[in-house]
Amino acid sequence: MAKVLLAIPTSGGIHERVSMFATYLSKEQNVDYVNAKGRPCDFVRNNFIRLFLKGDWSHLFLLDSDTEGPLDCLQKLLALDVPLATGCYPVLMPDGLRWALANKGTDQHYRLLECLPSLDKPFEVDAGGAGCLLIRRDVFDVVKWPWFKWGETEDGGQTGEDIHFFQKCNDAGLRVMAEPTVIVNHYKTINLTSLMLMKKNQPSIKE
Repeated sequence: MAKVLLAIPTSGGIHERVSMFATYLSKEQNVDYVNAKGRPCDFVRNNFIRLFLKGDWSHLFLLDSDTEGPLDCLQKLLALDVPLATGCYPVLMPDGLRWALANKGTDQHYRLLECLPSLDKPFEVDAGGAGCLLIRRDVFDVVKWPWFKWGETEDGGQTGEDIHFFQKCNDAGLRVMAEPTVIVNHYKTINLTSLMLMKKNQPSIKE
């Protein structure tokens, strides 16, 4: 039976709904919940992994302080039985809404998905966000420290700490399985997921 460490990093507070979701999951059998406040985010995520590796958990489940999955989120991700599994949530980019799921182009740059390639069947991508990410313990047999790390490009841009992690996973031959039936709310001033699901070719909201 899986034993899961649920970990939420935060630079401030945790959204009320996310806190309720984490509390719900922590009452499930074999789920332990921790959160930590601090900056930078890569340092906090790496400390979660250090804690995880000292324990006997089988999976590390990373959520962000503003992402809330459906109640069956964890069960569905565990059921995939893969090294890396993610739910689907949107992010707001300068050119509009995208899913926090990416594939690497021939130029080796990661590009976020505008639409989900499937609405009912799991599919693989090169990278996802760390806002709803389930990592099986054996991933850390091949992906070594530094796991998460902010990067800088030659022209002064930044690369996210999650992209650094997934690049190392890709280098080790690992991709990420996305579960499109796990639609995750991403709370900002408004719920970005509501906007994303209003777009054509996206999953419809089920009341």
